[in-house]
Amino acid sequence: MNQKLLFISRDPGGTNQLVALRDTLLGPECQIRATLFDRLKLSAAPEITVIAKDYARVIWQQNQTSYLDWPEIATEAEITNFVTRFCPDQIITSTCHVDDRTEQTVWRIARETGIKTTAFVDSGLNVSLRFTDERGAAVLPDQVSLIEGDAAGALTALGLPETAIFISGDLYQDFAKRTARGYVKDKLRREWGAGDRDFLILFPSDYVREMQALGLVFEVTEFDCLNCLLDLLKSGDISKYLKDARPPYRVVIRPHPKDAAGKYDRYPAKSSADLVIVVNNRGAGTDAVLSSGLVAGLGSFLMNEARMLGVGVLELEPIVKSRKDHKKTVS
Repeated sequence: MNQKLLFISRDPGGTNQLVALRDTLLGPECQIRATLFDRLKLSAAPEITVIAKDYARVIWQQNQTSYLDWPEIATEAEITNFVTRFCPDQIITSTCHVDDRTEQTVWRIARETGIKTTAFVDSGLNVSLRFTDERGAAVLPDQVSLIEGDAAGALTALGLPETAIFISGDLYQDFAKRTARGYVKDKLRREWGAGDRDFLILFPSDYVREMQALGLVFEVTEFDCLNCLLDLLKSGDISKYLKDARPPYRVVIRPHPKDAAGKYDRYPAKSSADLVIVVNNRGAGTDAVLSSGLVAGLGSFLMNEARMLGVGVLELEPIVKSRKDHKKTVS
């Protein structure tokens, strides 16, 4: 009898990892599939039910996967009733940042009801925060999948046994490679208003401003990076980093799903004849990357995707830091 897996995700990056996991588990035989079957104790293709909360909905939609909505419920008793009615053999979750702890609630409930849990981490950043509650106490699933082993120490420090940690790699990168042929380059370029001569630069946003509102401290923000990019283009200094870049430029700001509404509304008014600024988040991230000549930003996962797909990348954070250091030296 096929095992029943319940997928639960909320954040975009974590949802991407589960999208790729689902595709791998239900796909043809391969080495990573065999490894995942072993770690998840699967003997055959499982039955997968997807539960999506908040930002996860659009990611599953973009990947043509049916899902059920996470209900608007407040108590752990209600969540327990909701989760257990699916009678899952195992629950697979993403991990969230400090703005939501849904997965942590699920891990606690699953442990109390005897359901095995596995969390797939989509980034090596702030790993400890994903497994601690608002009081700083550790909340752990039964096992955790990491993209790379460097983050394992953070988990063992919280009390997770080394045997409960495994490395699956960046499943989404492999998934994006397999599905890249389906991108809608011409359609997106038309929607962005790009002409044949336009040099298209995608600026994928990061939700640093929103994290600052929760008390986290960052040396460089997404606005620092965007303003730096626009200054490089207007001054012509972009040639120091991109020899082949020529105007007219069209910068497409792609808001992050966690961005506050209207966050970049003031930027299109900064456009000029040789530099047009557009705010648009239509299409899947892979489509947007492959429709661009360059992806420039702070640290979005779309920058890694661009590297993997052979699209040029400009990391703006070191440029911003260098400029800030120069100003300090001059002053």
